[in-house]
Amino acid sequence: MVICKEIDMIITKNQVLQKINKSKFLTQKGNFVFRVSKLIKDGEFNKALPSRDLVALLNEGPWKKVKVTSLNALMIPLQKEDIVKVKILNTKKYWLPGWIDKNKAEDELFLYPSENKVFFLTGKDAWTDSNKSLLDIIKVLDGDLCIVDPFYGNGTFYTLAKFGKLKKIRFLSGQLGKEEQNNINNFNINLKKFKKEFENIKMKRYDKFYELHDRYIISKNALVVIGHGIKDFGNKESFVIFLPKRLVSRFLPILKKAFDERWKKSNDIT
Repeated sequence: MVICKEIDMIITKNQVLQKINKSKFLTQKGNFVFRVSKLIKDGEFNKALPSRDLVALLNEGPWKKVKVTSLNALMIPLQKEDIVKVKILNTKKYWLPGWIDKNKAEDELFLYPSENKVFFLTGKDAWTDSNKSLLDIIKVLDGDLCIVDPFYGNGTFYTLAKFGKLKKIRFLSGQLGKEEQNNINNFNINLKKFKKEFENIKMKRYDKFYELHDRYIISKNALVVIGHGIKDFGNKESFVIFLPKRLVSRFLPILKKAFDERWKKSNDIT
């Protein structure tokens, strides 16, 4: 007996539209699937949208209001028909028309509005920027992280702690701050406490510290360039630039390779 694996034949926008037009179920005015199909046909739903944005489109006009919490169940018929797909990213659901490839959607998905891909920190809101702006950035970074900062100190512990205990993090630095050098006993006490609690975070010192200049974070889906030291995040005027993977795909592997090579030659910060 030959078992044939079903192959998804919906590969173009035109095929999706034809399938909608041929289905009495999808063209029955007023119901949920009709409303989604109409958005697709009108070109209003033509890219990956988070649940809240899609619901906002669906609730325009004289229709029955759709709740975000109901969206998953309501979408099942459309998913079975390959009219709509779902992509889960950072625990958030993004809905996309059937002709869009999920992997391409992820690469092209901007989790920040276009005007917010560059963050300006004034240095006047050190507490807010450190405890709010940084957390907003951390939320959208996928996978294990590689972090580079030429200098480290007590402030490094406070910043790294905000990344939590779930992600594997490698922190590479070069020099201990002058303030910490003058009170090395206090620093060593803090270091010991930090390493005991955050076993997921490894910290190393690279002897050729003069090779380290920029501060940045490498993740699976992005590169984040930080204008001022991580250990003093938010304390001075600086920029934080979020660069999605698709914009840095050419040199991100080179940067990651350089990080790995330096990491192997570095010593644990003890």
